[in-house]
Amino acid sequence: MVEPVDARITASYMKERLTNTTEPSAAVGQGPKAIASRLPVDLIGVAGFTVLAAVLLLVVEITMPVARVAIGFPLLFLAPGYVTVSVLFPRDEPPARTERVPLIGQTLTVTGTERAALSFGLSFALLPLLGFLIAATPLVYAVTGVVGTVSGFVLVGTALAAVRRARVPRSDRYQFRLGRVIDALYTAVFGTSSPVNTAVNVVLVVSMLVALSSVGYALVAPQDGEQYTDMKLLTEDDSGELVTADYQTSTEPGESVPMTISVENQENAEREYTVVVQEQWVEEGSGNVFNRTEHERYAYELGDGDRELTNGTVTPDAESGTVRIAALLYEGEVPESPTMANADQSTYLWTTIEEASGDEDTDG
Repeated sequence: MVEPVDARITASYMKERLTNTTEPSAAVGQGPKAIASRLPVDLIGVAGFTVLAAVLLLVVEITMPVARVAIGFPLLFLAPGYVTVSVLFPRDEPPARTERVPLIGQTLTVTGTERAALSFGLSFALLPLLGFLIAATPLVYAVTGVVGTVSGFVLVGTALAAVRRARVPRSDRYQFRLGRVIDALYTAVFGTSSPVNTAVNVVLVVSMLVALSSVGYALVAPQDGEQYTDMKLLTEDDSGELVTADYQTSTEPGESVPMTISVENQENAEREYTVVVQEQWVEEGSGNVFNRTEHERYAYELGDGDRELTNGTVTPDAESGTVRIAALLYEGEVPESPTMANADQSTYLWTTIEEASGDEDTDG
């Protein structure tokens, strides 16, 4: 009697299952190496470096030129382009012609050397666009704005690149191998048959690195010529806008004078300020201050590019005459006797205290 086909298949399948001695660990991979091969280690490294660079440049505020170049160069001229290339080319090889290619699918083969070249080239192309983005937002074009914008772009691009790779079959997915990248770069520079061509390649690479390092340092280093602190006394005009004009020039005894103090930090680093508000009696002719009264002190802790407005009022002690309301700004400690001479910055307004008409003496 002939055994049914289904029975033979079932028996063969059961025999294979019973005699299968594959280790559990072999079925799921080869331990840490297998796990590492599945993770986008290059994207994780780029994201980690970006976060570390932002912390060092913005929080720690390292000032060593060599360290700033070492951090700023790859952050500005490599990371933005690399994540863009990773988003555009998630595969090692383009899909076969029989596979359906999505609208933004990869159709070209990109070698390691081409990825490196595109990373630099696209970074150069992206930096002006990110600069326009900074200009179109309230961000200030300083270290904080540049590093923050570039870091945000890189982190978002890293997430998109990881999603794109995850949607590609593992066998076709691009995997970063440092040795392969080094070999490709070595071949591109030194893999020529002519010593002259090799020397030219080396000179070009060194020149490019020096030029990029100079630009990178200029972007992430503090700009001495642009460092300043700005303080203003503001008041509201008829439309409610704050302006440096139309101050209240007269008041009655016991009435207050409204004003808004504006302090802006453009020192490329966090600063602590104190503003001392005084009422000053000034001698006519000489301009000497013969008496002064302190009314308020305001403390500020401002990051680079920050500006703070303080709405306040001053009620003059004087019952008549003209007094000067002065705002004295100090960075750090305030001296025991604050004056306009020892203040880092000062500004003021004049106000006249007019006696009420009913209190004036009349002849008769």
